[in-house]
Amino acid sequence: MPNIKSKIDNHNKKQIENTITEERTCNCRDKSNCPLSGKCLEKCLIYQASVASPNQRTETYIGLTETTFKARFANHKQSFEKESMKSATELSKYIWTLKQKNLTYNIEWKIMGKARAYDNRTKRCNLCTLEKFFIIYNNKMATLNKRSELISTCRHKNKFLLKYIV
Repeated sequence: MPNIKSKIDNHNKKQIENTITEERTCNCRDKSNCPLSGKCLEKCLIYQASVASPNQRTETYIGLTETTFKARFANHKQSFEKESMKSATELSKYIWTLKQKNLTYNIEWKIMGKARAYDNRTKRCNLCTLEKFFIIYNNKMATLNKRSELISTCRHKNKFLLKYIV
């Protein structure tokens, strides 16, 4: 059975390691191809995707992610490639209409803001609220978003429901 000194030493060692290791913001192999200019491992953020296509006006989409942006970006890429997922988001629907017209497109990603996700103590999700603010604030920032998104409930609080605890 470990003694108190060894427990304290282990605790101190972990604390020192946590302060020494700096948090990585990007793990892309090629930093020049990072979708968010070296910040793809950021969490709890609102992002904007601007889709530019020749002979088409530039369309924009506002989204959010509680996980890292890189995980959300992978889901978006999958919905752009798999036809079974083409109606996953309004952004993927638009990309698939461009593909059907055989138009080339370029997507630029940008961080719009950061906020905390649902907190069970305050019963508030600042992340969802901030996304709705950006959609309402300027229609030009979110031309692809549906206005019905504004009345949707927060999906981040589901993780606190007892039926989802295994």
